[in-house]
Amino acid sequence: MSARTKLKTFMRNTWARIAAFLVMRRMQYASDSPLDFNRLMEQPEDWLLVMPAEANAFDLAIRNCKDFLSRIEGVRMHLLVPYEFRYWEKTTAILKVYPYERHDLVLGRFPRQELMQRIAKLKPAVALDLCPYPTPLSLTASGLSGARVRGSLSRKQGDGIFNLLIKSGAGNIEDRYNALFSYLS
Repeated sequence: MSARTKLKTFMRNTWARIAAFLVMRRMQYASDSPLDFNRLMEQPEDWLLVMPAEANAFDLAIRNCKDFLSRIEGVRMHLLVPYEFRYWEKTTAILKVYPYERHDLVLGRFPRQELMQRIAKLKPAVALDLCPYPTPLSLTASGLSGARVRGSLSRKQGDGIFNLLIKSGAGNIEDRYNALFSYLS
């Protein structure tokens, strides 16, 4: 691994640790209710999915989302996507796209209050962080969305924010997405 890659990874992890610390301080520490997936899947619910900013991971995540939507009825997915990806998927009655721009972020990483208010208005029952690596945006949006179920791929930073962690043991991001969505359906 080159020195540049090591520095980039170190900085990404540092920003994620800072975001996780801040989110954990702001989250209400009421105990999470048990997860009843049967009820969750039978009643129409709004889901927030924080999509990755990398094109390859975005394609894999959206493919799994669409496959999941084809098998489950009554779920409305709200995708929080980078502005550059706003036209990659068309908005439908069950799939809504919410792009964020650079000016929606503080220091290019943390969501501004206005973006968090837009997310809170969705009132999601489930928030899934689909980013392969934790980001301040994905940790904050998932943790402070007000969702009863906050899911993610298992990783080191931010695990305390989530009450649903899927650890597949696979290094391949496609296999990790498959494990997450297989568990949910």
